[in-house]
Amino acid sequence: MRIILLLSTLLISSVCARENPFFPMTENKNFPISNNRTEHKPPLTSMTYNFPDQSRILKEVTFTFQNLDGSFETRKLEIDQSIDWRSPLVLSQSGAYKIPIEEPKTSSHTKQDFIQIINSGNHISFFTKEQMLRTFNLTEPESLVIDFKHTKNFEPFEKDLNGSPYKKIRIDYHGTFARATLTLDGHHVCNVAKNEKGITAVCK
Repeated sequence: MRIILLLSTLLISSVCARENPFFPMTENKNFPISNNRTEHKPPLTSMTYNFPDQSRILKEVTFTFQNLDGSFETRKLEIDQSIDWRSPLVLSQSGAYKIPIEEPKTSSHTKQDFIQIINSGNHISFFTKEQMLRTFNLTEPESLVIDFKHTKNFEPFEKDLNGSPYKKIRIDYHGTFARATLTLDGHHVCNVAKNEKGITAVCK
């Protein structure tokens, strides 16, 4: 009789057991789980949110975003301001843009016409016949550095880009090579690739 009761108890326990005991009984399917996979999503341009007709004060907004390492983070923005529920809330972010860097003025040594830089969003292209020697990153401030083989002296020049992820670019002469330093607006993963027209860098 005891054997029968023991077997019955074991059978009932196996039926009621959860597949994964480390998750709660009531699972939230929308709960973000951290991972190290890089997800490629379309860029945010603009979106709207329509308030319920009984809403009068917007107290706060919560943002949940995925970091570069795949982890999730939540930030709360306190607002506490009156709203007109008839007008939608618009969330927008600046889109792609193109900022050509003009050819520098002629210096007393040589004309700085060996390179042209065109920026479009997080892509930046260096059109040059010069050979790329090396590329590396710096911190404080976060920067991407690209060295090109160049033997003719020129005056350094700098231009503000004023758009994420690039803040400004500076090109200097270092005796046997030219150095392009891209100052970034934060920590980014940058890929630099050669092509038949020069170099292309993409920072995400």
